[in-house]
Amino acid sequence: MKTRRARLLTAGIGLLLVLLMGTMAFAMSRGIGSTTDGRSDGRGRQMPPFTLARFDGQPFELTTGAAPDSGPVFVYFWASWCIPCQAEAPVIQKLWPEYQQRGYRCVGVNIWDAESDARRFIDRQKLTFPVVADTDGRVYVDYGVAALPDSYFLDPGLRARARYQGALTEGTLRQLLDELAQPVAGKVGGTS
Repeated sequence: MKTRRARLLTAGIGLLLVLLMGTMAFAMSRGIGSTTDGRSDGRGRQMPPFTLARFDGQPFELTTGAAPDSGPVFVYFWASWCIPCQAEAPVIQKLWPEYQQRGYRCVGVNIWDAESDARRFIDRQKLTFPVVADTDGRVYVDYGVAALPDSYFLDPGLRARARYQGALTEGTLRQLLDELAQPVAGKVGGTS
């Protein structure tokens, strides 16, 4: 009886370890738990288009089939309770009018938040760029967001140029946005 119990206990512990290792491998493949604050290269990854409701009630559509003269895209994932997001929002708002005039598109995607808290954040920060709510969590999952803030810098056609995890400073945001205006290295004859 004791031998059987010992075998079952050993098998149970073994199964638990296999499940734990599998979960950890999956989490690491998605970047969960990593300390990757800062820039990572998302070069060339095709990001999914989406349509979400803006907080002003209008639909916001981010598509790959944008007009040929459409500009680069900055996608910013945030929540009202996120302390780094609170520090970063005024920086984004400060630069938004300048880059909008240069043909850039920007969208702030609110996740993991109560609508009333998100609205207060938008009002308090006086955000004028498009802000949408990812209420069903589809977009942040598609983009692989595991922590906030998380930002994507996309070429026209929604091809990722860079990703930045953590709070953006004005200098870093300006640098990453300006890089989007530069041709992609290694691009020949208009294809990558």
